[in-house]
Amino acid sequence: MKTENDNIIIRLALDDDFEAIYAIWLEGISNSFDATQFDKEELKAKFYSNFFQRQGIFNFWVAVTEDNNIEGWQSLIKNSNNPFREKKWAESSTYISKNTRHKGLGTQLLDFVLKEAENSSLEYVFGFVTNTNEAAKKITQETGWIEVGQIPLSKKNKNSFIKTFLVRPV
Repeated sequence: MKTENDNIIIRLALDDDFEAIYAIWLEGISNSFDATQFDKEELKAKFYSNFFQRQGIFNFWVAVTEDNNIEGWQSLIKNSNNPFREKKWAESSTYISKNTRHKGLGTQLLDFVLKEAENSSLEYVFGFVTNTNEAAKKITQETGWIEVGQIPLSKKNKNSFIKTFLVRPV
């Protein structure tokens, strides 16, 4: 489950990777979410819960340097509890540390994890990309995603980011 390219190794996340993964997520969430809507402790607790439910293909992968610095991560989170879909659908997230962005690492991570998904029971991976996130749009184009449409703005959240709904058959 490892790949090496340009001194980066992609591996499954370990429990000890949580704080680094969470820190990278916090660096990037402003591209897609208004984090001020949540209490910081509640936000961390929810992220913690997702992270520690990893099992099989529903997991987190990290891109690390030779000296074990985490530069980015990719996750596939269970998308449905319906018995017919629970092992077949996942939601994808890709986050890269600020000092490593725009160097191809997001594409490398996502491509690696999609190949892992092709060897699993998953049939579809879903994603949501903010329309202003050009880097994420480029990555999804390079890795075979299909744009399904726009997510309409919520009637309840006036600060919503306009997002594109994407699907990637695996």
